[in-house]
Amino acid sequence: MISKSCKYAIRACVFIASKVDEDIKLSVKEIAHEIEAPAAFTGKIMQTLNKRRIVTSLKGPYGGFYCEKFQLDTPILEIVNAIDGLAVFKECVMGLHQCSDDHPCPMHFEYSKTKEALLRSFSETTIGSLANKFIDGDSFLTNV
Repeated sequence: MISKSCKYAIRACVFIASKVDEDIKLSVKEIAHEIEAPAAFTGKIMQTLNKRRIVTSLKGPYGGFYCEKFQLDTPILEIVNAIDGLAVFKECVMGLHQCSDDHPCPMHFEYSKTKEALLRSFSETTIGSLANKFIDGDSFLTNV
């Protein structure tokens, strides 16, 4: 449903947010390694996230990406919007252009409930809340 870029972006934000109390700036290479993503691809994602003020960056020898305290309250939905846009919550699961309650595809009513639940979850879940789960060891950002 969401793109690979978006998944990497969410993982990157959670990783960066998990370092907020350490007051460190992370390089693209460090972030890419931690989230198991190609460095060049991660760099492009990070530029987009910085432009949208989801994360912050500082240039120079002591620079890198970091998360400010206020950014911890950013809903995951903002990351999805920055990377994929919100069409993913509006489009027909079967790709029909005219799918609606009046003209439904075979999956319309079932999928509408799922889209609404996912939209609500992404709206209510913040970068900081996911970072806390990662910090506590309750969740992971890599495959093993």
